[in-house]
Order: sequence, then C-alpha cells, then structure tokens
Amino acid sequence: MDNSGTRSIWLEAPGGQRTPVRGSCFLGRSAACEVVIANAKASRQHALIHGQQERGFWLTDLGSANGTYLNGRRVGQPCRLSDGDVITIAEVALTFIGPKAPPPLTADSAMTQPTIDKVRQFTCWLLIADIEGSTQLLRELSPEEATRIIGQWLSACAKIIHQQQGDLDKFLGDGFLAYWLAGSSAAASVVAALAALKTLQEAADLPFRIVLHYAQVSSAAPIGGQSLTGQEVNFVFRLEKLAGRLRQRRLLSEPARAAINPLLPSTFNGRYALQGFVGEFPVYCF
Repeated sequence: MDNSGTRSIWLEAPGGQRTPVRGSCFLGRSAACEVVIANAKASRQHALIHGQQERGFWLTDLGSANGTYLNGRRVGQPCRLSDGDVITIAEVALTFIGPKAPPPLTADSAMTQPTIDKVRQFTCWLLIADIEGSTQLLRELSPEEATRIIGQWLSACAKIIHQQQGDLDKFLGDGFLAYWLAGSSAAASVVAALAALKTLQEAADLPFRIVLHYAQVSSAAPIGGQSLTGQEVNFVFRLEKLAGRLRQRRLLSEPARAAINPLLPSTFNGRYALQGFVGEFPVYCF
C-alpha cells in the first residue's frame, strides 16, 4: 500500500496505510489486486471500485460468497462512493477518501422527490458481455494471472461503454450488464460500442460473448444510479445463455435488430425458445 499523502483519492486501512484509487481498483485475496485482503473469507477477486468520470467512483461486489459491505449494508448493486464511506470485506474496514457524492435532498425537495425514486419505466438498449468458459479459465490460470486478465478485460470494456455514453448497471463476476437510454443518438453510440467490443474480441486473449436487446425496463434505484429489473432484463440474460449454447459470439434480439437497422448489418440465425418465455424468438448474428 502507498503511504504517500499526496493522493487526492485513496482507500485508507485502519493502520493508516493508503492505496491510491486510479480508474479501476480491485479488492480481494489475490496478490494481483490493488488492495489485497489477507483473509480466507475474501474472494480472490472480491470487489471493484470503478471511476465513471463525472459520475464519480462506484463500488461493485464481484459475486463474492461473503459479500461486500458499504457503511454496514451489503452491496447488492453498484453503489456510488462518497468521502468517508467505509467499505468492509471479510471484517477488514477501508475508508474511501475522495470526492463527495451529490448532497442529500433537503426537507422541502424531499416532499416532491423521495430519496428512493418510485418505480420508473423507460426504454433502453441492454448489452451483456460474458467471458466464455470462465470456470475452465480459472482452473487453468493461477489466481494472480486470472485476476490480471479479467481485470484488464473489465477495464477495457468499461472504457468502451463510457466512451460511447453508456452506463454499467452491474458487474456479474465474469461479465457485466450495460445500458443506453433510448434517444436520438443512442443507436449510433451503441453501434460504435459494438464495433469497439468486436475489435476487442478479435484481439483479446480472453474469449467473450456479446448480446444486445432493446426494450422497456423498470428501475427503483437510489437517485444517481440505476438498477434495471423486469422481464426484459431476464430476457437478455436468457439470450446470453442461448448465445453460449449456439456457440455464437454476438447475437441481436429482433427488437434490437429492428431498432438498429440499417446502422448494423446482421444475418438471421433462427428462431429459438428461451426458458421462462412463451414461444420462439428470432435472433440475428452480427
């Protein structure tokens, strides 16, 4: 850990040791993590702090068995960090020193806009990227090498999403769910992100799949974040499972193909049943 006091954003351990936070910062038991949690209850790659430019720094649990806690509450979705927040992993408490999150609402404004928004519905693009054969990969590589490769992949993908005005809803341990709110320029941003992710697919040592859907979803997240829910979110996860069964690295749903055409050429792959959904659904390769 860095003991320098010159860093403006860092994690501070109980003994005063400081670890600078730059861009993406992994926390876990692996020696390859920026913050090493030397405790058997910590996962090798336990949690991630990710900077999202003007949206600040966000904490994500990476599917750990024992959970990540922020100010005493278990993290179930990406949470925005604020100066003085305490992150606890396997009984190790770390204090986030950095920018403050937006101030809480005043009593007057709270009368018209509660801290937790009412359930909202909106149309958006949903993209899942998922590492192929991640279980086998973890068996073949050392924990340190797996952490390094997956960390680099996550960071590269997150950079692409944010450069194209998208947002990360959640990390999935071996993948992530990203989204773009529907708008006049959203389709072009999605196509640019897909092109960059395809280039990454072809160049990276880590094979991964991409699926894209376009639908109305729901959210009841705290102000300043999203937590996407609903049947359409379930649909895109089923679509990703279908891509794995078909051994297709890139798939579009019919609504996504219709909304993105003619910006992205695609070919019809077939009609398939999806678990939990009635009927068969056309899908496309790109």
